[in-house]
Amino acid sequence: MPVIAIVGRPNVGKSSLLNALIGKRISIVQDMPGVTRDRVSLPWQIAGKWVELVDTGGYGFIDEQGLTEHIKHQIEIAMARADLILFLVDCTAGRTAGDEQIAQLLRKMSAKVILVANKADNAKLETVTTDFARMGFGTPIGVSAISRRQIDPLIEQIVQAVDLSNAPTDIPTPQMYVAIVGKRNAGKSTLVNAIAKLFEGDGAERVIVSEVPGTTRDSVDVRFEKDGKTLVVIDTAGVRKKRHMVTNDIEFYSFHRAERSIRRADVVLQLIDATEDVSEPDKKLASYIVEQHKPVLLVVNKWDAAKAIKNQQPGVPMRDEDLMEKFGDYLNKALRHLDYAPIAFITAKEGKNVQAVVDMAQHLFKQANLRVTTSKLNEALKQALNERAPATRKGQRPKVYYATQIDVSPPTIVLKVNHVENFPTMYQRYLINRLRELLPYAEVPIRLHVRGKDARGGPGKPAPDAKRDEFKVEPERPVKRKLSRNAARSKVMKSRTRRK
Repeated sequence: MPVIAIVGRPNVGKSSLLNALIGKRISIVQDMPGVTRDRVSLPWQIAGKWVELVDTGGYGFIDEQGLTEHIKHQIEIAMARADLILFLVDCTAGRTAGDEQIAQLLRKMSAKVILVANKADNAKLETVTTDFARMGFGTPIGVSAISRRQIDPLIEQIVQAVDLSNAPTDIPTPQMYVAIVGKRNAGKSTLVNAIAKLFEGDGAERVIVSEVPGTTRDSVDVRFEKDGKTLVVIDTAGVRKKRHMVTNDIEFYSFHRAERSIRRADVVLQLIDATEDVSEPDKKLASYIVEQHKPVLLVVNKWDAAKAIKNQQPGVPMRDEDLMEKFGDYLNKALRHLDYAPIAFITAKEGKNVQAVVDMAQHLFKQANLRVTTSKLNEALKQALNERAPATRKGQRPKVYYATQIDVSPPTIVLKVNHVENFPTMYQRYLINRLRELLPYAEVPIRLHVRGKDARGGPGKPAPDAKRDEFKVEPERPVKRKLSRNAARSKVMKSRTRRK
């Protein structure tokens, strides 16, 4: 795909322009410089062809956390790969020394350049854009990314400037989306780059990696090809404690982007820092993953460092297998709702066991998309009911008519019963755990819907291959109530009155 990069000095509206062109809120927009750090790229369809649109950080921004060179390097990679560069300036601020510095850099590049003056909210502001023509890229087109003013004419210029002759008319739909989540500094970006190195060779640096906590702010989609199939790995911002998000807008938006990435994902990789205890952000993420019924792989990162720390303690050094088993037991207790999730131990910085993580993610994806026959499902359900029947209530006999699977990813099972209240949450949790053991869903979540009789009072229509006699269901007999003496006397008097 042809590459179109948006470059400019800090706070001129590059992220707003990307969102306006795509028509979705992709990049975080905040009225302060230095919010975008990584290259945020995604496919964009124009004139029936697909191109790659790339948002970059502000060129010349001095980052207080020491990431200036990292941000500059990512911008230079984007410009070097670009076939067309949208050079964005701020018409309200006028031509600045920072704009001249970028212009001087772009004159040395072979890529075509379109000069775009942002924040031209009206025709009066467009008149001041002519001053930017002195930089040698022609008269800029004045736009307002926030209000989408003049965006369509800009798209027309892009179509004329970029060579779309060899651009694809169709791109493969990603087979699987994998979200990488975790608390700050757990190694998410390091894992993304390790996967990139695995599939793209040495030198692939797709996102910024630093020891500085909170380096990643946007959710960054990174596409890979594995065995002829397209995979998308989503790098997300690190999650902090709730009190930090209340006082920091960027952290708030980053956290909600991470939540959205979990909802988009087919499989979630939750990174656990092996050198630290499981904390509140880890538990918060685990709870949200469970709530969204997403298959999850617990990835214990920095394992080599954790082993070194453990073996330095007094006592007999433990074998690697024993340490893994002990840490696995600790995770099962700390994250009880994810006790079914498999665990992988890696050192992302050195690329150890990264291939196994990708393979396991594909395995979980296939497992979550399996569909079992209704007969096999009902056999498993019958066994679970025989092992532990639901508690009976006075005057009611719990009955299960049939079960059927209505969806995959997650496997969704409907249980048809006579009275829903006879199957409380605790018993449903037992059924889910037992069905996970009896069906091929050992490592993925199951969604269970318990439904009562239909409006006509019958058990409802079963699936075509459901066996109605499997649970020996008998129709309910009406309960004869014994009338009181006064009620019986009243009934006799009414009968006599009708006869008279």
